Amino acid sequence: MSITRRRPLVAAFALLAALVVAIPVLASDRAGAADSQVYVVHGIPGVAVDVYAGGTLALPGFQPGTTAGPLTLPQGDLPVLVFVAITDPPQAAADRGDSPVIDQVIPVPSGADVSLVANIEGGTPNLQAFANDLSAVPAGSARVTVRHTADAPAVDVLVNGAVAIPGLAPGTEASAVLPAGTYDIQVQLTDGTPIAALSPGTVDIPAARNVIVYAVGSASDQDFPLGLVQQVLEVPVQDAPVTPTTPTTAPAPAAAAAATASPSFTG
Repeated sequence: MSITRRRPLVAAFALLAALVVAIPVLASDRAGAADSQVYVVHGIPGVAVDVYAGGTLALPGFQPGTTAGPLTLPQGDLPVLVFVAITDPPQAAADRGDSPVIDQVIPVPSGADVSLVANIEGGTPNLQAFANDLSAVPAGSARVTVRHTADAPAVDVLVNGAVAIPGLAPGTEASAVLPAGTYDIQVQLTDGTPIAALSPGTVDIPAARNVIVYAVGSASDQDFPLGLVQQVLEVPVQDAPVTPTTPTTAPAPAAAAAATASPSFTG
């Protein structure tokens, strides 16, 4: 089993802070594709918000644990304002009487498929961006992506009782292509301590999908309990089987060897 992890492409800003972080590495070279498809994942428990893009209401009453999109956004700098949700928010941000908790400009890349997740990092809500892998999978298979966006230590992800992703660090992701079917998925600290809030148990994985699971919340702040948010994207199916490539990363720890046949991690 080969495993590749990627640190997510950190985007935009932190809630209640004034930090701008560019995400040019999300840019795509696809010819003629100026617009990007952008999903928003709300992973901050207990905080409903109204999101304004370019001064206009885009996501009213956006609830924790839900996803929205895709929003089709042109390449360029996009002013974003985020307010605590109110009843019947005005369409224009300029008509709000309250102050935003976010007032930032987000650089939108060209021709990308991106998920932005609001999460907790270092005790502070923030937004991280991930480029979604929509490449083809073999017939009868699916891609599963795990993104550790919780304010919590590194974790091991177990598939059918065996460690399949060892030491997944906060702010990173790992993905796998595996046969569609039913799997038992558990999450534990690297010392073996189970984390029930991040362990979905029996999960049905459909074919021709990228099933993305976000670990969200905080292990130390009871106001933001740990939990999971799921996003499912369609992916194409390969016309013919693809011969696996030789892994270029270091071999997985011995503890993960039992899961070699289920699934094959490719990053």
